[in-house]
Amino acid sequence: MTSWNEFLRTDDFRAYRKKQIEAVAANLKKTAFQTVSNGRVDVSEIKGKLEMINLFLRLPEILTNDTKTKEILAVQLDEDVNHIAQFLIRQSLAEEK
Repeated sequence: MTSWNEFLRTDDFRAYRKKQIEAVAANLKKTAFQTVSNGRVDVSEIKGKLEMINLFLRLPEILTNDTKTKEILAVQLDEDVNHIAQFLIRQSLAEEK
């Protein structure tokens, strides 16, 4: 088996992460829509979801002790969070048309 350090640097991991980010963004969109459409805001539910998302997105950081890999993961995490924001903005703009 490949080590975590090696796996986290592969294109396969990035492909997995892309799918993960798409699922996170879709879930956040659904949560936001349900919260607004039901006329109530459950802040604790939203906070709990965000904490779980943060935990899952940061999981790869604890799988390696390699400093260079951790640096790569930090950059990728920033990119991934930006992709979530971009997805939500695009979805919002598409719905306004």
